[in-house]
Amino acid sequence: MRWLPLVLLSFASWGQKIDRKSVVERHVVHVNSADTLAALSVGNGSFAFTVDVTGLQSFPVEYAKGIPLGTQSTWGWHAFPNSSKFKRSETYRDALYGGRKVSYALQGHQNARKDSANEYFRQNPHRVHLGHFGFRIYSKRGKLLGLHDLQAISQRLNPYTGEIESHFEVEGVPVDVLTFAGQFADEVYVRVQSALLNSGQLRFYLDYPFPSQEFLDEGIRYQSVGHRSHLRQLRANHLVVQHGLDNLNYPTHIRSSQGLHAQEIFTHRYEIVSIANNEVEIQVGFGQNKPVDFNRARSLNRQNYVEYWNSGGMIDFGLVSDKRANELERRMILSMYLTKLQSTGSEPPQETGLTYNSWYGRPHLEMTWWHVMHFGYWSKPELLAKTLPWYIRNFQQAKALARRQGFSGVRWQKMTDPDGGESPSSVGSFLLWQQPHIIDMLDLLAQKKPISFRKKYFQLVNETAKGMFSLLVWNKEKQEYQLGPGIIPAQESLPYSTTYNAPLELSSWYQGLQKAQTWRIRLGLKPDAHWSYALQHFSSLPVHDGIYQASAGIGDGFQNPKFVSDHPAVLGAMGMYAPLPRTDTSMMRQTLQKVLQTWNWSSTWGWDYPFMAMTAVRLKDSELAIHLLLAPQTKNSYLLNGHNYQDKRLRLYLPGNGGLLTTLAWMAKGQMGDNQYVGFPAQWPVKIEGFD
Repeated sequence: MRWLPLVLLSFASWGQKIDRKSVVERHVVHVNSADTLAALSVGNGSFAFTVDVTGLQSFPVEYAKGIPLGTQSTWGWHAFPNSSKFKRSETYRDALYGGRKVSYALQGHQNARKDSANEYFRQNPHRVHLGHFGFRIYSKRGKLLGLHDLQAISQRLNPYTGEIESHFEVEGVPVDVLTFAGQFADEVYVRVQSALLNSGQLRFYLDYPFPSQEFLDEGIRYQSVGHRSHLRQLRANHLVVQHGLDNLNYPTHIRSSQGLHAQEIFTHRYEIVSIANNEVEIQVGFGQNKPVDFNRARSLNRQNYVEYWNSGGMIDFGLVSDKRANELERRMILSMYLTKLQSTGSEPPQETGLTYNSWYGRPHLEMTWWHVMHFGYWSKPELLAKTLPWYIRNFQQAKALARRQGFSGVRWQKMTDPDGGESPSSVGSFLLWQQPHIIDMLDLLAQKKPISFRKKYFQLVNETAKGMFSLLVWNKEKQEYQLGPGIIPAQESLPYSTTYNAPLELSSWYQGLQKAQTWRIRLGLKPDAHWSYALQHFSSLPVHDGIYQASAGIGDGFQNPKFVSDHPAVLGAMGMYAPLPRTDTSMMRQTLQKVLQTWNWSSTWGWDYPFMAMTAVRLKDSELAIHLLLAPQTKNSYLLNGHNYQDKRLRLYLPGNGGLLTTLAWMAKGQMGDNQYVGFPAQWPVKIEGFD
C-alpha cells in the first residue's frame, strides 16, 4: 500500500432517484460449479439456512471446509451438563488494573480442575446446528451418487427477492429447485421439479449432527449417543422428528404438497420419499411453526425483501466508469443481503453469523458495533434496535461483573452468551473497547426518536458511563485521567500489564462520557460533576517523533514487529471515532502513512480495511478511502457470495461486511455535505438516496 493524494469531491449526485431493483439485481449471484466457498444462504435475521449447488444441504461433508451448510437460529443454544459442578468463581484470578487487584475470568491457572472449569464455561452454552435437509440422489442402477456426479450446474441467488434457483442434471435428467426462507418462523421452503422424483431416484434426508465442543463447529460430527430423535407421521403429507440434546428439545416439521414416506436409515438420519409425480413443494420448519401455503409464504418473503431494499439509504455506482466502482457496489449489495439475514436477530451476532460456529457460537460484544451499527447510518434504525433487548436482559450480569471487580455501574462482557455469561480468556477479559458501544448505538437511535426513548434507555446509558468513569485512573503527576495500565486494547498484540492510554479506547471513552452527559442534560438532569471534571482533565493521545502510538509508554512502537501487527487500532482515534479536542490532523495523516508503509498485513482482520478507510474519510481523502476498501489483501477479499474471507479457518467474517457498509454510509453523508466525512471521488457520478 502507498500514501495517495487528496482528491476533491463533487456534490452533484446527491438526491437523484435510484432504480433500486436494478441496482440490486446487477449483483445476482451466479454459481456454475461445485465451488464449496460459494454456498448461498436464505434467512430472516434470526434464522439462516445455507445450501450447496443443489439448493439444499445435500453434501455437508464436502462443503465443511468451504462455507459450511449451516442451519442455525437465535434460540438454538445447548449446554452439556455441568457434571463436575464447576463454579464460575473457579475461573477467577487476580491481576492488576491501575495498580490495584481486580478479579478476572482468566485462562491458564496451571491447575487441572480450574483449567477444566475454564474450558467448560468457554464452551457452554454453545450454538447448535439444528439439522441438515438435503437430497439423496440415486443412479438408475440404485447407486447413491455424490457431488462429482452432478452435471450442468447453474445456480442463481437474487438478493432482491431472497430466493435461490438451482439447476443441475443427473444422468442427463434435469432437476430444478427453488429455495427461500420463511420470514416469520425458522423454516425453509423448497419447490423441486424433476422426473427423478417420480422414478424414486431423487429423495430427501434429514439428519442431526452432534455439537463438536470445538472452537469451530462446521456441523458434520455424527454420533449416535448423547442425543435422541424420534420420527412420527402425523398425516400423509406431514412428518415431525423430535430432536433433543440434554435440556434442548425441538421438533422439525416437514410438510409437503404430496404424500411422504420416511424411515430411519442411520441413527438420527432419516430418508424421506415424496410420493409424487414430477413436482413437490415442501416446508421444513425447525422449532414450533404453523403450516403456510407455499405461494403465500413466497409472497411474504418477497414482500419482506422488497421492503428492505426500498427503505433507508441506497447508493448507485452504475454511472461510474472507474472499474473499481462495480466491485465496490457488488460488495455493498451482497453485504446488505448477508447482514439482513444473518445479523438482525434479538441478540448480538457471532462473527460467523448463523452459518457456522466460531468461538463456540458466542457473540463478541466489541464486534456488535461492526455487525449492526451500519443499519443506523443507512437509515434502518429498526434493524439496529433489534439488538437492544439483549443488553436490557443482561444488564444485571454486567452490573455484577463491575461489582465483582470493584467498579461502579456496569462493565460489559467481551465474549458472552444469551444469558450474559462471561467467557474466561487470557485476552478478552482485559478488553475495554466494547464498553461504550451500547452508548454509540443508543445515541444514534435517539437522534430520530422522541424524548421517551431517552427516558426508556437512560439507565442503560447512565450505568454504562458510570462504569467507564470508574475505569479511569487518576495520574497525580500529570493531573489527568488515563485508561490503565492493565488493559489489552483493540490491538490485541499489546501486553496487558504495561499498556495504557490506547488511542481508540481514549477517544471512545471521551465521546461515550460526552454522549452520556448529553443524555442527562436532555432529560433535565444536572451534568455529572465527576464526568465533567474527567472530560476537562483527559489524557491526550500518546505520541513519539510526530507519530501517534498504539499505547503510551512503549517508545517508537513502529520499530517493534509486535506493534505493527493485528488491528491498526491507533487510527480509530480519528476514524471510527471523531478526534479528541487536541488531536492533530496532520499527525494522524502521518500515522496513517506510517501504518500503510510498515504494517504486517497477514496479521490483520477483515474489519481493519474499512477501519482504515474510516480514517481516510475523516482526513477527507476519498481516493485513499476507496483504495483501502478494495485493498488487494487476502483478509479483504470478498467471495462470490459476498462473504468476507479471512483464511482457511475463518472462511467468512461478517464484521468486515458491516464495516464496509458503515464506511460507505459515511461517504454518502459526506457527499450530502456532512463535514465530518468526505464524499466519493469527484469523477464518480454516484447517485445517493434515502440517507438522513
